[in-house]
Amino acid sequence: MKPDFSHHDADWAARSPPLEADAQTEALRRPSRGSDPCPRGGRDRAEPIVVRLVRRFEWNADSVFAAWVDPVIAGQWLFATAARPMVSAAIDSRAGGSFCLCEQRAEEIVEHSGTYVEFMPPRRLAFTLSTPDHPTATRIDVDIEPRSRGCVLRLLHANVHADRATRIRQRWIGMLYGLDATLRGGVSGRAARTGPERGPME
Repeated sequence: MKPDFSHHDADWAARSPPLEADAQTEALRRPSRGSDPCPRGGRDRAEPIVVRLVRRFEWNADSVFAAWVDPVIAGQWLFATAARPMVSAAIDSRAGGSFCLCEQRAEEIVEHSGTYVEFMPPRRLAFTLSTPDHPTATRIDVDIEPRSRGCVLRLLHANVHADRATRIRQRWIGMLYGLDATLRGGVSGRAARTGPERGPME
């Protein structure tokens, strides 16, 4: 049975110590052209936003990296919820490779697809993302820093529309909870836990 973590989308940040730094959003600064950077209409209300999160895991860096690129593991948490599971996950895990995770939404199949721009296991992963949830293609950068016990994951989601930033922030909080829950529940992919039997690191 897949772990039910859909209800964590909205409230997990307030309850979870492993969220080392709360998600932040910031406008991407564009170079001004001419003397007036905001002519006539003011600043573009659709100016892209960067969403950032930092989370600690008790799992080693190899396990956390594998959770992003092993289709057996990624299909259980990446873009998934208990109400909207992934019905298939195809991943060509290499620089220049692509991925496609298909989600069941009522009678519709929704694809989350992209290309790996950077692929440096187990420390860094960057990929484009094309999905109906975003009007334009976006990019996600994932950096994983090994620690003496576990690791720290830093995520950056760029080119997000400002009016969607809050929702995307909460979805990533929920998905990172799902990553941990999936590894904690046991998987048949490439992940392996390190450290003593204990809860999330304080």
